[in-house]
Amino acid sequence: MEGPPASACLIFAALALGSIVTIGAVQGGVFKELTTPLGHQIMRLAKSAEMRSFIDDNVSPCDDFYGYACGNFASINAATSDKDTNIGQAMFGSYLRRARQILNQPRMSSDRPMETRVKYFYESCLDTASLRQNQRSQLLNVLREFGGMPAVEGSSWDEFQFDPLETMAQLLRRYGKLTLLGVYVAPDFTNSQINRLYLGQRDDLRDRASRFSMTLELKMRLQHQLGLSEQLARKTAEEIVDLKVELSRSVLDRGMDRDPRLRSRLTMLSNMTDAYGSALNLTRFVKSWLGHDYILPVYENVPGYLFQLKKILLTTSNRVLANYMLSSLLQDFEIQADERRQEEICAERITMLFPDVIDHLVYYSLEQQSPHLPTDLKLLWVELKAAFEEMLSSADLDWLDEKTRGDLVEKLKGMTFEVAGEKPVNFEEQYGSMVVSSADYYGNVRRLLAVQASNLRSDLMRDTRSENYYDGVIESPFYLTEANLVVLPASYMQHRYFWDDVYPVALKYGTLGFILSHELAHGFDDLNRLFDGKGNLNDTWSSQATVGFNLIKECLVEQFSEMRYSSLLLPKLEAQGENIADNVGVRIAQAAYRKWLEQAKTLDSETLPHMSQTPEQLFYLGVAQSMCSDILIDRRPAFLRNSVHPPNESRVFAMMSNSRSFAEAFQCGNQTKMNPPHRCLMY
Repeated sequence: MEGPPASACLIFAALALGSIVTIGAVQGGVFKELTTPLGHQIMRLAKSAEMRSFIDDNVSPCDDFYGYACGNFASINAATSDKDTNIGQAMFGSYLRRARQILNQPRMSSDRPMETRVKYFYESCLDTASLRQNQRSQLLNVLREFGGMPAVEGSSWDEFQFDPLETMAQLLRRYGKLTLLGVYVAPDFTNSQINRLYLGQRDDLRDRASRFSMTLELKMRLQHQLGLSEQLARKTAEEIVDLKVELSRSVLDRGMDRDPRLRSRLTMLSNMTDAYGSALNLTRFVKSWLGHDYILPVYENVPGYLFQLKKILLTTSNRVLANYMLSSLLQDFEIQADERRQEEICAERITMLFPDVIDHLVYYSLEQQSPHLPTDLKLLWVELKAAFEEMLSSADLDWLDEKTRGDLVEKLKGMTFEVAGEKPVNFEEQYGSMVVSSADYYGNVRRLLAVQASNLRSDLMRDTRSENYYDGVIESPFYLTEANLVVLPASYMQHRYFWDDVYPVALKYGTLGFILSHELAHGFDDLNRLFDGKGNLNDTWSSQATVGFNLIKECLVEQFSEMRYSSLLLPKLEAQGENIADNVGVRIAQAAYRKWLEQAKTLDSETLPHMSQTPEQLFYLGVAQSMCSDILIDRRPAFLRNSVHPPNESRVFAMMSNSRSFAEAFQCGNQTKMNPPHRCLMY
């Protein structure tokens, strides 16, 4: 069982020992007593205890800073067979608990229509008897809308009536399900103000779990949800997974150059139909999906994938194709029924189904609790932008000519920041047509999928791109290229996981400051440097600046390709976006903190009890400990294959060893690993 963090344990222990907890002491998740001088001291003691609990004093910070800062994390927060551990996961768990509290509040006449719908949906999920009784029949009814699943229907399934293209189109039209073909509506990368249709690679196929685990998971679903025998479920699962693996062979790897011009080209549907023939008649597919002809240009996305798809359609039996396509619906109708945990299960499911709505409700709840926090975050953002602008203006960047430098500064000035859920959203525009019943969970799922499918078609017909950036739950910060926007998850409003007014300011800059700076720096990485401040592909860099940038990028390529993770050599990748964002982001945050130190009237609060670290050392400790994690050894090879980030151990090592300020803060000698003779410094 996962326990509370050390800081929480110490807070409760200290409160108990001091006998200061009274009825009504907790309001909105905050102890009133913690706002007193004694409460502040308790919080500082708790933060110190948590940070010290992760530190391994047997490791020198100048030899292995991650091992020093996070050496004991795994023994306290060990990964399990179910999941790996990190601070973001803990924050999201707390976010889900808050979402559950909100969903459990009684419906009020003052609730907005969307809040009422979401609470009705949640109530339908709590009816465990109905979930058990109706799951299979409801799912079978949906499958039979498309002629039924061969594995279920057996000899009565008519193979000659099955039309792969038509089934693909109708699954997308009715329930928004992607099957063999990737169909995306996204901004045109040459003009971000308009949407385009992208046809081709399914990007989610890049995340490759092991064949065994995929087969086992699907086999269990087929048995549990559809009642297939173990033998038939195994055979069906193996065929579906084999097809998925075959389809993924032509998927572009994450580590390849991500320039969209190298993977997508603007063309007409008729040209694509001529290229791929009747087996993959994309003109017919799109007409069936939209319900009318489509004559505007579309993006052909990864031609190699489309040729592989054509081959699969020509060589795979209709029975296997149908099983594969219809299996896309299984996960939507899968829900646990467990009276002991049903509220927890349903809160998580509603969050997955309505991420934008839940973010908005949670954001409002957290803002009520800490009204000053949004302003604090905006001020921090302004400081970080100013620090990076000063870096870009440095004479040391002799590889940046003045024109390119000016374009970068202009893009930086136009970059904005927001917290997911912060802005008021017209949910009626998105969900207004949806009917929700408190007694029909599976019917609610069907109607929600239908609304999402309709919204996808509507997005394509818009004159301008949608401002809605949601594509599922937002658990991690990100940079949105087309909007030149940094988005912070609503869960990060739970700021005490990182910093508080009573903690040293070093921790604010070392945690949220670094996180925001990392995303800010993404706007200038090896992909996004090609885009201007309006989100349009517009490479205005001079040849001199491009050569200088690529030389430093190659330095990072070589540096990371020499690192190991559990004896596994890190792959040598052309794409270095995440490593550039780390390299630049930590220096932006450090520069902003140093500016704060210069202007601070007193540094009395820039230390923690029982810790000897200087303010600068606390800053770097905050950066590293925000990245403490544990991944089971068996899952590490898959992590290296699938993650856009290198392992956190490697990230911390690279950031700190590339920072002269780090070596100075910890007084690392010239012979130590964290103070090498050569460094990679981007910008």
